[in-house]
Amino acid sequence: MRFGCSTLLYGGFDLATALASIHETGYDAVELGAIPGMGEHLRADNGPGVYEHIRELLSANELVLESVAGSGALGTERFEPLMAAAAALGAPCLTLGTGGVAESEVSWERTVELIRRALPVCERTGVKLSVKPHVRAAVYNTATARRLIEEVGSEWVGLNLDNTHLERAGDDPVVAVEELKPWILTARIRDFRSTDLSIGSIESQIPGKGQADVQGYLRALSTVPGLEYVTLEMVGTKDYALSEVRRVVGEALVALRSYL
Repeated sequence: MRFGCSTLLYGGFDLATALASIHETGYDAVELGAIPGMGEHLRADNGPGVYEHIRELLSANELVLESVAGSGALGTERFEPLMAAAAALGAPCLTLGTGGVAESEVSWERTVELIRRALPVCERTGVKLSVKPHVRAAVYNTATARRLIEEVGSEWVGLNLDNTHLERAGDDPVVAVEELKPWILTARIRDFRSTDLSIGSIESQIPGKGQADVQGYLRALSTVPGLEYVTLEMVGTKDYALSEVRRVVGEALVALRSYL
């Protein structure tokens, strides 16, 4: 098991800075942020020259492109160009939440329809959709994740598990991994501390500083066939100084390695 880091943690910095810091901290892979307002290190309208530059940066920093983060793009005009960009970079997956509203059949039907409409794009580009169960969204827990997979029934759609979203939705992430194991394409990891659906502070998202069983979740993920990287993803660092972002991702990596 090796570890990746999302460039979303470096949303306030350019990609060259982000990748150099992630490499120097000791990670092996990255999720490349493509989310406007949060971390847009890849834009849907970038051209071939930009893709070549990104590939060069990844190679220079010895980082594997684990996925592209594209939440918010499904069902918009950004989606197909972003999938083409992911393909141009060699990304195997586009990670995203479904949006929509939890416990609403109207929202559910809309979500399934959007995923089905996306399948021809997946086939053309060769990029899979890795869907994150996300609090408050149409797909938000183990049951809805499995329901989506079974209703869509496509090899082009899998799951992007995040222990903190599952636990805040009331599920045991370790049990969820076992139930959803055949469909897990990517995985996100962090800690959290809160009594509601919020994620809590940045400090409590560092593994070992919150209330989650990060070690148990990581051990469960180690049994997922083909899952080579587990990726750190946090929210709230966009306005941090670079030194503080590096401290956070560094502390997280030390903690994660201690669990192996």
